[in-house]
Amino acid sequence: MLPSDIIIIGAGSAGCTLAHLLSDQHGFSVTLIEPATIETPQTFLAPEIDRTRPARWLKLLAGPNDWDYATVASKSLAGRALNCPRGRGMGGSSRINAMIWFPPTHDDFKRFSAAAADARWSTESLRSAYQSAERLVQPEPARWISEPAQRFLRAASPLGHAMAYPRMNRDGRRWTPAALLLNSPGVQTIRATVDRIRFRDNRAIGVELADGTQISASKQVILSAGSIASPTILMRSGIGPRDGLRDAGVKAWLDAPDVGQHLQDHLVMPVIFSIDAGTRFDLNVSPRDLARFEVLGQGPLTSNIAEAGGLFANDAIQIHVTPTHYLRFPQPNAASAMTIAVNATQPTSRGHVAIRSRNASDPPQIDPNYLADREDVETTIAGVKLARAIAMQLPLQNWIGPELLPGSKRTSDEGIVKSISRYAQTLYHPVGTCGLGRVVDANLSVIGTERLSVVDASVFPEVTVGNPNAMVMTLATLFANQIATSP
Repeated sequence: MLPSDIIIIGAGSAGCTLAHLLSDQHGFSVTLIEPATIETPQTFLAPEIDRTRPARWLKLLAGPNDWDYATVASKSLAGRALNCPRGRGMGGSSRINAMIWFPPTHDDFKRFSAAAADARWSTESLRSAYQSAERLVQPEPARWISEPAQRFLRAASPLGHAMAYPRMNRDGRRWTPAALLLNSPGVQTIRATVDRIRFRDNRAIGVELADGTQISASKQVILSAGSIASPTILMRSGIGPRDGLRDAGVKAWLDAPDVGQHLQDHLVMPVIFSIDAGTRFDLNVSPRDLARFEVLGQGPLTSNIAEAGGLFANDAIQIHVTPTHYLRFPQPNAASAMTIAVNATQPTSRGHVAIRSRNASDPPQIDPNYLADREDVETTIAGVKLARAIAMQLPLQNWIGPELLPGSKRTSDEGIVKSISRYAQTLYHPVGTCGLGRVVDANLSVIGTERLSVVDASVFPEVTVGNPNAMVMTLATLFANQIATSP
């Protein structure tokens, strides 16, 4: 393994974008480190089919491409622990997500600009970086939209900003930023787990892998391992809350109490309605639809399931509509149903991520602290009522069947809250655990260190209004330009 100018830890949306830009456009030698998947010859074929056929993406969860973490049990969720999927392998979570490309809003840009307090983070600079990221991705409009989603779009448009979500697809198939590296000779890729970052005094000089191998970087070490892994790598490297690290058996050389704190996630509540069995969405498509997908990249297999939605109630509520029973699909016996799933776009509850021990193979403790703030509860209740109001609009009103969840008898706020506590799910958007202005400065450098940066969703000062992947790639684009022009 050759030393390089820059080491990037994590080959997700941020890491792959950074590696491509820093190598191809700016001439740096880059080492990109990402753990291997746990696929075997026996398990490879099915995940590969599920990856390339967008409608099958839910089958990727808890498989060889997923770290398959879980949160701690939550009192506000009736004692439930939720799954916390995180992508494993080249592409990171963009390997297993719903492929939604949601442009950051102007308010998102303003929040980042305020947190950075630096002219380089103006809303205009962020918008320009977003446009550069969008050119890399070339998001596709939906190539096929189910009847439930089409009816939703017509019913919801008078009540808010309804849309069919653009997707990170090419020719109807999943696309990830890992594809940017196909012609990047300046990027050396290593499939391994990083144990810790190595320092000389407070200057990052490289990394140590879980097997003890050491790799050096002459200019910069960049953490792009995501909102769960980036803070845990910092903690194993001795950077984090001193007392928490001591409890995990790690000596803190840099007491950084905000590392791992301020975890935010979007919590989604599905409002589910029965529909006619003749419109049931099924992964067992006809030979004709299979041929349409394989030859033309068209048809129901191009569906990302979360096909439509939008922003409502002055952007306080986001909706994801699926032509499925949200809690049971893709089980083969799932009921014929459609879901109008709602979430608060700017939750005020905050949680944390922590390491349990010095061992990199031990799963972290993840506590999003869902619904700790009553405002999040009230917004989710309003979302359920909004979903019901949309369902009463034509052309949904006379087409859908009875409400299955929360159910027509759950009309009081108290009843809705009981359903939320029992059935709400993560929307897979953890952010904020190495926050801008708290853990990293306007250079995205870890405060108190040199030549160590974090570039991923963990630096978000607050969760974006919509799905965060577009903002992650925006940050990577902005940072690549900054590091290329720095002394």
